[in-house]
Amino acid sequence: MGRLALCLTALTSLAACAPPPPALVGSTAPEVTSAPYPALAPIDALLASVPAAPAADPAAATAGRAAALRARAARLRAIQPGT
Repeated sequence: MGRLALCLTALTSLAACAPPPPALVGSTAPEVTSAPYPALAPIDALLASVPAAPAADPAAATAGRAAALRARAARLRAIQPGT
């Protein structure tokens, strides 16, 4: 019980030494505070507007990456040292 009280006292002391939070009230521009709320849309309409992800073939993606890496390796081999 003594350690718990000591920890709580230390935590309270550290919190008391913290700087005050910044003043947020009144710090926004007047046009922001007077702006209208955005229109809310139903979630079903939002989800329907997102296009479906294309079916990805992992083998094709891996083959494409491998071909790109081979092409890059060929370009690196073609570079003459010291030029």
